[in-house]
Amino acid sequence: MRLGTVANVVQWSKGSVAIECRSTETLTTANLRASAVIVTVPIGVLKAPREQEGAIRFEPALREKQTILERLETGHVVKIALRFRERFWEERNFVHSSDPFLPTWWTTAPVRSPILVGWAGGHAADALLAEGPSTLVDRALDSLSRVWRVPRRRLDALLAGSFTHDWQRDPFSRGAYSYAAVGGHTAHAALARPVQRTIFFAGEATSSDQTGTVAGAIESGFRAAREAMK
Repeated sequence: MRLGTVANVVQWSKGSVAIECRSTETLTTANLRASAVIVTVPIGVLKAPREQEGAIRFEPALREKQTILERLETGHVVKIALRFRERFWEERNFVHSSDPFLPTWWTTAPVRSPILVGWAGGHAADALLAEGPSTLVDRALDSLSRVWRVPRRRLDALLAGSFTHDWQRDPFSRGAYSYAAVGGHTAHAALARPVQRTIFFAGEATSSDQTGTVAGAIESGFRAAREAMK
């Protein structure tokens, strides 16, 4: 296992793979060799132009996979964790509302902690991202006040910290999850198919029945591992 290592180029032929990678700490490059590779990066990375940070270049190019990727799109998600000085909420572990910004909230149950997680996807996520990160905590507290019916001034007094991550601007994710575009109902299964028993694919975008979920990502990893070991 190599942490802090960025894959830049995958040179391959049937039964042989050489991966050119770079250390984010030392900035030195290295070549890793194997008989096969399992690709699990998000489709936003696979679709990124080769000159952009985080992009991976395949030599020779995987033109069939690129055609398939054109039928898949990347969805946006905003998720924020708020830590409070005490638990002020009732024993409700999941709330889904019609709030326009952060309609969904959940706790860390079964673990009891003073943390609530807010989630928004689709148009709600787009609206929050358009406003920029400086307003996210403020919007989250407004939504939380409406959804949980707690005065905003009390939330301000109890807030101890917040954490979020912009998956859309992260060059190594470029989005949160995949979904099929028009004509893409078979694209997930097609993306999952190995290339000459040398390049295998996993990740939620390769799951036909659990697309966009952690469960789909995990299941696809087991599937790709079985395929590679045959």
